[in-house]
Amino acid sequence: MGETKDVARRFYEIFNSHDLDGLDELCASDFHGHAGAGADIEQLRASITSFLEAFPDMTTTVRHLIAEDDMVSAWITYEGVHHDTFAGVRGTGRAVRIAGWDLFRVQDGKIAELTQFCDIFTLMNQIGALPTAAPA
Repeated sequence: MGETKDVARRFYEIFNSHDLDGLDELCASDFHGHAGAGADIEQLRASITSFLEAFPDMTTTVRHLIAEDDMVSAWITYEGVHHDTFAGVRGTGRAVRIAGWDLFRVQDGKIAELTQFCDIFTLMNQIGALPTAAPA
């Protein structure tokens, strides 16, 4: 199980380095993504790239990493500053800190499948894209 955790750790190292070329080596040739990961390796790369363009100093911190058989579950924290347009919202200079959850399926030392979820509601709130509730 240590090997599967190492694959997940390597994914976050690639994300934090912002050098996505490592994804080609880390992901299986028939990689399949779900939710935020996109459907294939190119969509995964595009998703991460657009995130990093809006939040160029974005990093992830792994809070919990749990492995069983070929599956790895990661609870992570994203942190960065909103510098460029994200989801139609121009850069605000606001710091964001949100939770994320990833589920990896590792096969032959590579990521075969990845499901990604992040707390987009909190992110949009932190960059001022959502109205705040009026006091009762």
